[in-house]
Amino acid sequence: MKISVVLPLLCPTPFLQAMAAFSIVTLRLHADNPFELVIAEASYDTFDPKYDQSSNNDSSGIKCSADVYLNFTPKIGAVKESNQAIRAASGDIIVATGSDVIVPPHWDTHLLRCFEERKDCGAASLSAFEPGAIIGPPQPLDLVVEGFYSPFMAWRRGWEWSEDYIKIYQDSDLILRMYEKGLRAYRSCRAHVHHLLRMTSDRVDTAQHDKDLAHDEKLFYQRWGKSPLAMFGVIRSGQYRYGNEYESWTNPIRLHHTPDVKD
Repeated sequence: MKISVVLPLLCPTPFLQAMAAFSIVTLRLHADNPFELVIAEASYDTFDPKYDQSSNNDSSGIKCSADVYLNFTPKIGAVKESNQAIRAASGDIIVATGSDVIVPPHWDTHLLRCFEERKDCGAASLSAFEPGAIIGPPQPLDLVVEGFYSPFMAWRRGWEWSEDYIKIYQDSDLILRMYEKGLRAYRSCRAHVHHLLRMTSDRVDTAQHDKDLAHDEKLFYQRWGKSPLAMFGVIRSGQYRYGNEYESWTNPIRLHHTPDVKD
């Protein structure tokens, strides 16, 4: 199965440009097989392949520019830009990633194994190391569990983000739409990505990011808040416990919007 990696970029500073270049180099160095890189770059054109390749390579000499390049100046929003890239991709498997995600060796093989081993696999992801947190086991295990990790996630061609969202909750929405169709999400414990967290949103218009978060969060709970699916309970509260499943719906959680008040 051919993989297309979709990478949306907004890189106004040299630091963000260098971080994106490193994430691309690592993708290429650590893949077992060739893949297609589709970049959707907003507001800038740092990674446009029309430039001399030397400007888009790091010191390793690995190609940093895109195989398919889309530019959005002016930008039209992260979800819409990513969807344009998804539609331009030619792969059987779409992998969504970010400029602050660093992948491990054999990342493509680990993702594909989820689809090969589980015929109901709608989305596949890897475990992850984040600042102050581990998603999955502390060490790799030869194990696949039901779950997902949206900063680095793969699915079969034919799915895309809902453009009702701006840039945050579209991933959780996609997972629940898959579950409604009888598919499941699986997370491999065989390898971990490193995710640096909010590297762009903490540096580019943080006030607007907070507004976008509140908008997407409110929409997500309006759409899915009454879902009985265990996966919704996991998304909402981060846990799901036998015999106490109701707690995943009733325990208080931190919200970034003010819920509608009903009489």
